[in-house]
Amino acid sequence: MAAPTIAAAPAAAPEEQARRRFAALRGIPPWVGGLIGIVVIVVVWWIASVTLYQGSGAIPTPPSVVAKFFDAAQWRATLNNASGTVGSAALGYLWGNVGAIVLAILVLLIPVLEPLANQIAVVTYCIPLVAVGPVIVIVSGRDAPSGASVVLAALSCFFTTAVGALLGLRAAPRTSIDLVKAYGGGTWMALRKVQLISALPALFAALKIAAPAAFLGAILAEYLGSGGDSTLGRAIIAAQTQSNAPQLWYLALVSGIISGVGFLVVSVVARLVTPWTSGADVPAGGR
Repeated sequence: MAAPTIAAAPAAAPEEQARRRFAALRGIPPWVGGLIGIVVIVVVWWIASVTLYQGSGAIPTPPSVVAKFFDAAQWRATLNNASGTVGSAALGYLWGNVGAIVLAILVLLIPVLEPLANQIAVVTYCIPLVAVGPVIVIVSGRDAPSGASVVLAALSCFFTTAVGALLGLRAAPRTSIDLVKAYGGGTWMALRKVQLISALPALFAALKIAAPAAFLGAILAEYLGSGGDSTLGRAIIAAQTQSNAPQLWYLALVSGIISGVGFLVVSVVARLVTPWTSGADVPAGGR
C-alpha cells in the first residue's frame, strides 16, 4: 500500500507577491526614501568627479563643495547675497499670487471675463522669461534695481496660482452654495462661506509650487542684470567668470536649499490652515 503524499501548498501568485512587497514598501517612512535618493546622488556625483571630470574639474568633489558650508566668511557673504534675492522673490511671490487670486475670483463672479483671463494667464506662462527679462531690466533702470527681480518672480508664479485658485473655486459643492442662497445669502456670502474654503487645498497646492518658481525667477532676473551687486545671481556670475566650479556648485546647493525651505514653509502653513487635508485620522469624540 502506497504511503499517502502530502500536497505542497500552492505558491503565491505573482500578483499577490507584488502586492505584499508594495505593502511592505508603503510602511517605510517617506524620509527614508528621500535619504536613499540623496545618498545615490552623492555617490554618482563623487564617482563622476574623480573619473570622468577629474582632469577638467568641471564637477568638483563633494568634500570641496561641502567645505564651503563651514567657511564663516563664505557664509557671511552668502547670507548677504541671499537676503536681497529672497526679499525680491518674496515680494514678487506676494504680488503674483495676489494678482492670480484676484483674477480667479473675478472670473468666478463675472464669467464673461474668462476668455480675457485665460489669455492673460497663458501669455504670462508662454513668454520666455529669458527673452522678456532684459527688457524688464532696462525698463526698471537704476531707480528700481530690484524691480525686474520682483516682476520676473511674480510672472513665474502667476499662472500656477491662477489655475489652482480657479479650479479650487469651481470645485465647491453646488449643494452648499444653494443652501447659502436658500437662507438669503448672496454671491459674496457664498464665496466667503463655501467657495473660498473649498478652494484652499487646491490653492495651497499651487502656492507650494509657486514658491520655488518665484525664487528661480528672481535669480534669473539678477543673472540678467537686476538686483544690484549683493545678490545670489551676481555671485553666480562672479563664480562663473572665474571658472570656480566648487563655488558654483555651492551656490547651486544654497539656491536649492532656499527653494526647498520656501516649499516647506508653505506646506506647514497649508497644514495649519487646512488640517482636514493632511489625511490624519481624527479619533472619535475628539480624543
